[in-house]
Amino acid sequence: MRILLTGGTGYLGQAVQRALIFQGCDLTVLARYRRGLMPESHFEPGDIRHVELDPLLARTDAVVHLVGIIEENPQTGQTFDVMHYEVTQRLVEAMVRHGVKRLIHMSALGTRASAQSRYHRSKWKAEQFIHGMDVESIILRPSLLFGGGAPFFVMIKNQCRLPVVPIPGDGKALFQPVARKDVAELIAKLVTVDQYWGQTWEIGGPKRFSLNGLYRHVATTMGRHYLPLIHVPLGLMFSAARFGENLPKFPVSVDQLTMLNEPNVTDDTQWHQVIPEPSPLARDF
Repeated sequence: MRILLTGGTGYLGQAVQRALIFQGCDLTVLARYRRGLMPESHFEPGDIRHVELDPLLARTDAVVHLVGIIEENPQTGQTFDVMHYEVTQRLVEAMVRHGVKRLIHMSALGTRASAQSRYHRSKWKAEQFIHGMDVESIILRPSLLFGGGAPFFVMIKNQCRLPVVPIPGDGKALFQPVARKDVAELIAKLVTVDQYWGQTWEIGGPKRFSLNGLYRHVATTMGRHYLPLIHVPLGLMFSAARFGENLPKFPVSVDQLTMLNEPNVTDDTQWHQVIPEPSPLARDF
């Protein structure tokens, strides 16, 4: 099967490359840079916002679309609406032109029309556009990913080295971390079967953690069994984040604060049909 993979050199994308190659797929990776490309993958250089998609899709059986950002950079045109909605729109329109029916689309747990974060609202817009087009899709909404140097968990590890760790709000929001390798294996298996098309699956790991609990779990794996936490009032954090939006490399955005303080869990276990024993959060972050 000939697969076009977008976002394939990113954190999740590299694991998806390996899984698709293991499944025997003929894989083309559309990316700006070769860094993160597997030797068995075909490289197609280009920025998905501008590259001509028609020649790629003329020789493609299915698309795995992983492109996404967690932080905006308006100076370079990388906003949530552009990278999540507009990019998906031009990709799916090109698929329709060439009769490419199958799309696995990476969304995010928490995506909904009424979401407070612009990140989740832009993901919702992309999902709704896909539903209105003549393609068969499987939409995946994972919780936090871990394994192989997950950016979120690398940040937590770095913060756990501080004498006292600041936590935005009360730290009670729940998360359901899921292994990167499990999500990659899920994608590789789904793309090659005839079942499940037209469905949306929420994906959570086998255990729920509060934000406080995530920090304490990571600290324990580092040999730190007592972790002093200081809970910073959300009003103060949001004020700082709004001010920081005008500063380069400010550590947290308004959108990220919003998502850190709302539940990110699911009771959906449909994906266990394909991955029956999801990996627990352990030491491999």
